[in-house]
Amino acid sequence: MSLNIRNAVKADLPPCARILIEEFSKQGEQWNKESAAARLSELLDDNPGLCFCLELEGEIIGLLFCEKFSYVKGTYLWLSEFAITSEHQGEGHGLEALKFIDELAKKKGFNVLILAANEKEKAFSFYQKFGFEATNYRFMEKDV
Repeated sequence: MSLNIRNAVKADLPPCARILIEEFSKQGEQWNKESAAARLSELLDDNPGLCFCLELEGEIIGLLFCEKFSYVKGTYLWLSEFAITSEHQGEGHGLEALKFIDELAKKKGFNVLILAANEKEKAFSFYQKFGFEATNYRFMEKDV
């Protein structure tokens, strides 16, 4: 089975939102249909050409929604929402998606790939093996 990585479209939002909810709820994130759909819709609207579906035999098994911003080192590509269904993790699709986005970033002139990862999760070491380095910065939040 060959992984197909293609640009996401609005019709992909429901299955992508389902994956986001299922996979990130395992890490304690409390997404619901509305919040997941709103987040992915915002990314798709604001970042055309940087949001992708991962498909096997026509079925969406993952998503990679990115956003662009400028900062200290130049133009950053933030891997905002990246998830693969549990049943397809460990099959090499995550690595294939990272290689794809790495090449895309180089072609489009980005200077830095960036993502957020829970250091207690298995994906953290996966990202390190791909060359991502932990920084001294941590997210901080305050409910208002």
